[in-house]
Formats: sequence, C-alpha cells, structure tokens
Amino acid sequence: MVQIPDNVRPYLDAVLKHHFWILIVLVPPVVLPMVFLARGKLAEEIDAARGQIESRLSAVRSVTGIQPHPNDAWSSEIDKATRRVKKETLTEWQRFWDSQQPLRVWPASLGQDFVQKVTTLKAGAKLPRPMLERYQNSVRALVRTLPARMGADELMVDAAAGGPGQPMGPPPGAIDPGMMRGRPGVPEKPAALVQWNPADQQRLYASFNWDRPPSTLQVVLAQEELWVYGVLADAIARVNKSAAGAYNAAVPLVEQLAVGYPAAEDRPGAVGGGRIVVPVAAGQANPMGEFAPPPDPAMMEGGVAARPAHPRFGGGAGPAFGPPGAPPPEGTASADDLLRSWIYVDFTGKPLMAAELATSPDAQLVHLMPFVMRAVVDERKLDALLVDLATAPVPIDVRQVRINVGASGPGGFGPGGGEFGGSPAAAPGSRRHDVTVELRGTVALAKQPDPAALGLEAAPADDGEAAAPEAEAAQPEPAPANAGDNPA
Repeated sequence: MVQIPDNVRPYLDAVLKHHFWILIVLVPPVVLPMVFLARGKLAEEIDAARGQIESRLSAVRSVTGIQPHPNDAWSSEIDKATRRVKKETLTEWQRFWDSQQPLRVWPASLGQDFVQKVTTLKAGAKLPRPMLERYQNSVRALVRTLPARMGADELMVDAAAGGPGQPMGPPPGAIDPGMMRGRPGVPEKPAALVQWNPADQQRLYASFNWDRPPSTLQVVLAQEELWVYGVLADAIARVNKSAAGAYNAAVPLVEQLAVGYPAAEDRPGAVGGGRIVVPVAAGQANPMGEFAPPPDPAMMEGGVAARPAHPRFGGGAGPAFGPPGAPPPEGTASADDLLRSWIYVDFTGKPLMAAELATSPDAQLVHLMPFVMRAVVDERKLDALLVDLATAPVPIDVRQVRINVGASGPGGFGPGGGEFGGSPAAAPGSRRHDVTVELRGTVALAKQPDPAALGLEAAPADDGEAAAPEAEAAQPEPAPANAGDNPA
C-alpha cells in the first residue's frame, strides 16, 4: 500500500472533502469547448448533406418543369406501340393461315354438306354422327390415294375385302429389277417410279381402319395427318418429275414414311446435345447399342421412355375402342387427351402432351407435326430433295439427315427400333449411287388466328391509331378449329 507523507495528507483530505466543488469549476472549461467543436463539425456535415439533397431536388424540379413533359404520355405511347405490334403479329398470323388454305382442302368425295359443315366447325362443336360414319367409311379410300400421289403402286391391306394388295415382288430393302423396264429400248410395261415398302403402307392403312365411328377430334386429327402425308408424297413426286423411268428416279424406294405420333421421338435429336454420340469404350457395355445416344433424363420416367399410349396406335381408350362419347375408365386420361398427345412437338423436337398444347409458347401460333422419311436416294440428287422440302409451300424443317444409317436406336419409332419397327436398311441394288437416307423434321401447320391469344380482346377500342387494312383483314373467317384445340 502506498504511504502518503504526513505533510501531504491534510491537503489530500481537503481535496477529497471538497472535490465536487473543485470539479464544478474545472470541468466546464475543459468539456464545453470540446462539445462546441463537435457540434460545429456535425452542423457542417448536416449542411453539406442538405446542400446535396437540395441540388438533387432542384434537378428533379427542373425536369418536371419541362413543358410538355415527356413522361406524361410515356405509358400511353408504350401501350399503343405494344398494341401495334400485336396487330402486326395478328396480320402475319392471318397471312400464314391464309397461305395454307390450299393445304386445308377436305376431299369432295365426302360430300358438299360434309365439307361445308367441317370447314365452319367451331371449337368445341361436333359433327353429326352420320357424318362421322361417312368419314369412317371413306377415310381408307383417301389413304389409298397416297401411293399414287408419290408415284408408287398401292399395296395396302383392304380389311373389308379380306386380303392384302398385290404382292410387291422382291423383299423390302431391295430394288425391283423390273425398275429397269423404264429404260429406253426395253419394250415392257413401265414400272412405278417409286416402290413404297408394303409393310409400311399396311401399317399406315391399319391406323385408319376403325371399327367404330370416330369422334370429331379423331376426324380432324386424321385429316390433318393425311394432309401432311400428302405434302411429303408430293415432294417425292416432284423430285422424281424429271425421271425417264424408275431406273433413274431420284427416290426409287421409300422404306418408311410416318408423321405425328409414329414419328415422334422418345429422345429427340435436338434435346440433350443432339445426335453427336461417342462410341462406347472397349470393355464397357451399352445396353442401348454401341452408338446409341445416351438417354435423356427429361424424357425418361422410371428408366422407361414416357411414351403415352395412343388409341390409334396400339393402346389406350378412345373412340375407336368404345362408344363415341363414352367416358374413359376411372383414373385414366380422357380419350381426347390420348388422341392429342405426342401428335405435335415443340421447336426442340420434344413431343407435347395434350395439356401442354394450351400452354406451350411453341404451340400458340403453329402446330409442329413431326415426320420421318426413310428412303433410298440417288446421292447426286439428295440436295434436290432437301431443296424441294425447304421450299415447299408448307414450311418443312428438316432437322436431321442421316446417310447410310443402319437400324435406328431405341430412341424413336423408326426402322429397327420402337413399337412400329421398320424395314432393314435398303440395299443399293444395281444403282451404284444409291444411299439410304433418313430424314427427320417437322411440318408447320398454322393455327387459326385468335386475337385473344395475343391479348387484343382486352385492349381499348380507340387507341388513337387508324385501323390498318391488314389488321381489319386479320379477323379470321369461320374455319375448322385446329385439331389440338378442338375439345370435341
């Protein structure tokens, strides 16, 4: 303990006794100057911040003082511009729809009353049962006109007659020596320019062989398929137009021609990196085949491709398997949903389910129907075939060209794999330039223009613009509803 000298103790006691009064005298002179200094600095900072705020407020006031103010009409101008773009879109949509009018021609053989009724069919409306029965009885005759459009002999099964068409002769995959009969100097009956695999013809014919009257939706979907088949058949006929005979036809043999559900791929080539695949390394096994593409997880369900059953192609309940309008079994999809599923694809090639047709952006303006064409082609004229498809009146997008391909993998329903199977790769026969070509792509079918789909129904009647003639003409005339939208 510190010892305080005796002579200091009296002073220390006095300080301790009167320390309050001593602090009152000493603290203010020390503390008050510090307080005033801090307050002055704080005031300066406040003034500086106030000056910045005032300058910015002045800048804002200078903008609001501009007359006329540019932002007063900004919102309305944006609305007008948006509506103008929507009108232009509707006009182009209408032009696209009108450009396909020659495609959407219902056969006159169905009767004038049928054609008039179906071409004015509204969404949700139904055809009378007698007309449904008439189409059921006529559709097979319509299917049998396709080979002639292509330039091939009709070899479809006629179930009503109880027997197949005429035999083709050589097995599928080999070119008929009779094709040489068209060569100059050979005085024999000329053969057809094209041979169409009888098995594929019969597969197509069987899909239109209905035991019961179809629903209205099934009729519309079936006719849409026939239109697309006709487009592809006409393309083959055009590319063979300059041929003197079957011996020099650009496309002498068609192994497979499919559209819609049979052509949709479980793992489309545009999904998951395309068709570029790497061979399996030595010692590793690939259950899908040596060069098969890897499975797309998005298209798999429990390790199995999620391909839905379809009433017309070997599964599901629908008009062809029960009374028209009968409800499907409990817990199953509706018959109409089964008919719509996997008929169309999006722009990546992914098949669309029925529920996706109403929400997919790709399906709002156009329906993309997939197709596959597998044929023997003179390699010197392959470019002519591709150019013809690219310049067809109906937009055809060839997304995949495979040359000298063997049996296709299990990713689709093409030859060598899938439910429908197919013929083996065609042998070139006696034509040295022949190659087997597999084309996959889509055919774009316009949907009927609908202003409501563009949000035009809620727009103000008078937006300060003069109505463009094209916009006036863009209002659609009564026409058959698209197959994907008709809930009949």
